[in-house]
Amino acid sequence: MMIIYPTASLVLELCVERAIWWAQHKTIFVADLHLGRSSPVTPQDAAPILHSLARISALVEQYSATRVVFLGDMFHMKRNYNEYVLRIVAEWRKNLHDVQIILVRGNHERVLGDPPPELHIDCVDPGYSEAGLTFLHEPRHSDHYSLCAHLHPNILVPSTRVAAEAVPCFVLGSSYLVLPAFDDLQPGRIIRKMPDEAYAYIQNGQVVMQ
Repeated sequence: MMIIYPTASLVLELCVERAIWWAQHKTIFVADLHLGRSSPVTPQDAAPILHSLARISALVEQYSATRVVFLGDMFHMKRNYNEYVLRIVAEWRKNLHDVQIILVRGNHERVLGDPPPELHIDCVDPGYSEAGLTFLHEPRHSDHYSLCAHLHPNILVPSTRVAAEAVPCFVLGSSYLVLPAFDDLQPGRIIRKMPDEAYAYIQNGQVVMQ
């Protein structure tokens, strides 16, 4: 983990699990789960979904979080929600019944619509702000410091196995932070490094600032 201080009043922890912990508000932020990308129909196919949800549960327990914010693209289907995926999420939700779940509508939710009300997920539009922090999906200008998703950022770093390997990273700008995709199987995108940005990458179980 790594602590950063984006503004005078904002303290965020970059977690090796590809999440952010906002201690002042007991909130965990994750991005781009894309649950249902492969439209599972059997328990074996559902293993990646169960694994992602279990990782979130472990973070909630680790930090005693009272809220989880998904920064868009929690779900990924063609046009309709997959009933099998919804049942998996509903069972997971029962175990976190006392934790508030907020979903910032991403491009996939804009196609699918909000998830069913029985999942007890509070949906908000990108640009929702509180305590000097704006919640977004696609990165864009905001009057406050913003947390963003959508890009699935990776960078190339030296490795003991190969000359360079692609690893997930947090992108830190002067007024924004882009999270890596939370899903283990979600393809990352090698981003072009910018002179006014910093990069905190995840490798060998550590968060490393470049």
